[in-house]
Amino acid sequence: MAKLRVRCPRCGHEFYVDVPSPRQKGEGARYAPEIKRLTPLHVAILSVLAERGPMTKKRLGAILAEEGRRVSGNSLSGRLSELLGLGLVECKYTEVKEVDPASKQFRFVKKPVWSITESGRVALARFAFREP
Repeated sequence: MAKLRVRCPRCGHEFYVDVPSPRQKGEGARYAPEIKRLTPLHVAILSVLAERGPMTKKRLGAILAEEGRRVSGNSLSGRLSELLGLGLVECKYTEVKEVDPASKQFRFVKKPVWSITESGRVALARFAFREP
């Protein structure tokens, strides 16, 4: 939430009001700036993206499951949204050309691909440095 300074037109008293900040779709969770520290799942997501490069959410979930972290799709989406809001990851849409062999038709499908940003690498390094 953003703070807005307001002045009373009658008495002139100034006070602050919490105003929801307008966030556009694709900018991440609106409450992300209020997150004070990363959870172990946030760190695991950043680690996978740093080690293996850009990937889809489905692939990321599969890798986390291979490493023993079972995460639901909704939970993973939420954590990615939070990381996006913090500026630690970015999401790009790629157009994938699919061919249906039966009908010989083409269509374009957009799949979001997640990758770690430089800020994410710095945050991951700080976290790794603090943990034994």
